[in-house]
Order: sequence, then C-alpha cells, then structure tokens
Amino acid sequence: MPAARSVVMDGGHFIGWAPMYLSVPDPHAMVFVGTAFQSIGMGFGSAAGVSVARPDRTTVLVSGDGGGLMGIADFETFIRATRKGVVVVLNDSAYGAELHQYAAKGLHDQAMLIDEVDFAAVGRALGTSGAKVRTMADLQHLQDWLTTNDEGVFVLDVAISQKVVAEFMTESVAAKG
Repeated sequence: MPAARSVVMDGGHFIGWAPMYLSVPDPHAMVFVGTAFQSIGMGFGSAAGVSVARPDRTTVLVSGDGGGLMGIADFETFIRATRKGVVVVLNDSAYGAELHQYAAKGLHDQAMLIDEVDFAAVGRALGTSGAKVRTMADLQHLQDWLTTNDEGVFVLDVAISQKVVAEFMTESVAAKG
C-alpha cells in the first residue's frame, strides 16, 4: 500500500488485524469508526468523508462482508468521492463477531451466516477495478494496480475462513465461558 494513506476501519471480527499490518503516517490517519460506536456498516460513508478531507492520500477502507452489505448504499459515494482508494473486504460469509461470540456458546448460527457476495464484482459494476482473493498469489492483482499509479478505487475481496478466530474473540469467549 502507498505510504501516504489513511486507513478507515469499519467494525467487526477483523478489527485487530489491519492495525497489526497497516502502519499510518500520523495518528489522524487511522480512523476506527466501528469501535467508536460499537457498530458495523459505517465504513463506506466514513471512508468517503476521509477521502474528501485528505485527497492527497490513498484512502484504505477495511470492512467485513456484513458491514459492507449494511453500508453498501455508500459504496458508490465512496467511489465518486475518492481520488485514489483501496477497499479490503474480509469476507467470511458471516457476521463473524456474532458467529464467534454467540454460535460458540451454542446458539443456532443460521442468522449469523451470509450468502457469499463478491464485492470485487460489485465494485467493478460500479466502475472500480478489483479482484477476489482466494490465494496469496491473487494479491498480485492489487500490486499490479498500485504500480500503475492510476487514480480510482480497487476492491480486494478477501475470502477468509470462518474457522479463523481473532485472538481477542477467543479471550472474551473464554473469560465469559
């Protein structure tokens, strides 16, 4: 990812992962909207605002598929408002936080599951570039796009396993056990 970036985090099961691997140039460049309101679905709208506020930076939105679907009405706004941006959707075909908090305690998981949505395909339908990622080699699509220095938005839909559980989720489930 370009060093001059702003990272916007929607809420969800994945919230600890991006900060471990995506550094930012200053404290104002990491925006955690999901944790601030204990909600999901505010990523696209918030990222559009960040893009307008800092057009000199690449806006990187990290969302889950559940939050992405909840905020999909703002997807087109983000695309239109963003000079250069990357959307990373961590897609486990579920409301992952709920799956790991409630299904792990024995609640029926049906309401926590989502049919797989290809956000890269949705983005391409709206005019972005994008790729569905199922292997590490598929990340090359983003790298190739970044090397062109083209303006616009790239959507990276990353398929992740429902069986992978963030450490903080296992700690909270074990503590409440």
